[in-house]
Amino acid sequence: MNKAAMPHESLSARGAMVMVHLVSLHGYLQGRPDDATRLTQLHAEVEDCVRRNGARGIPSKPPRAWPDHVISSRIDSYSASNRTIRYSSSLAYTVNPLDCSLMETKNHTAHLFSSQGTCDIDLREQTAHGACDAAGQANARPPQRLPLPTTAEINAIERNAATNPAMAALLAAMRSHPPSGSGERKTIAGLECDVWPNPFDPGARNCLSRGGSFAAADVTGNLGQSGMALEMTSVAGVNMLATQAKLDALVNSAVFTPYLAGGFRITNTRTHP
Repeated sequence: MNKAAMPHESLSARGAMVMVHLVSLHGYLQGRPDDATRLTQLHAEVEDCVRRNGARGIPSKPPRAWPDHVISSRIDSYSASNRTIRYSSSLAYTVNPLDCSLMETKNHTAHLFSSQGTCDIDLREQTAHGACDAAGQANARPPQRLPLPTTAEINAIERNAATNPAMAALLAAMRSHPPSGSGERKTIAGLECDVWPNPFDPGARNCLSRGGSFAAADVTGNLGQSGMALEMTSVAGVNMLATQAKLDALVNSAVFTPYLAGGFRITNTRTHP
């Protein structure tokens, strides 16, 4: 799964070129219990299965090789100024109770989204549903980004915070999530990124790329940067790290329309104006 080429690298020249920021993230489920504990439990389940089968005279086929992680993930993201598509792959292992071998569960999907809606694509089942038009949402409106507060506006909020509970709450939120992120900066896959806390996942961190000639379509607010996730860490979720990343890259626009490759069943192709 991780050795496969990124989607744009295998496209034939059937579309116009489009400028995007692209990132390939590889990772695994950390969660609770953590990844190492899950692997230990997987080994123990196989050993228990082999003992049970041995006592019953049933042959077993325990694995000769073990996965590095119980649940692995890969996300290949392409973001233009007005639309984003994410290709997601996952691989999970469980024990087959009949012969003690490992069973693989694979998923391979893509999600295209913009102001025109969302197109949900199952690349294994070859189905697509939603805003799956022939142009791959190329005509979507770029998102409107809120300007960062000026120094005068921040000073006004600070003056009013002492007597206005709403202003006090706004000031607390601004201090918890400053425009410059946490202040920590990294270099990942050759690109600089700023570490930002994730307000929806306490303890989580996202490192968002700096530079680039435009902000990724899915970036919220006004970061003034490209804003592609090069690292995502979470105590309870999936840890992801970029192995390939490039800003302002020209790729075939067909990367936004995998459902037009042939053999797909497409439903509800209408997009929002």
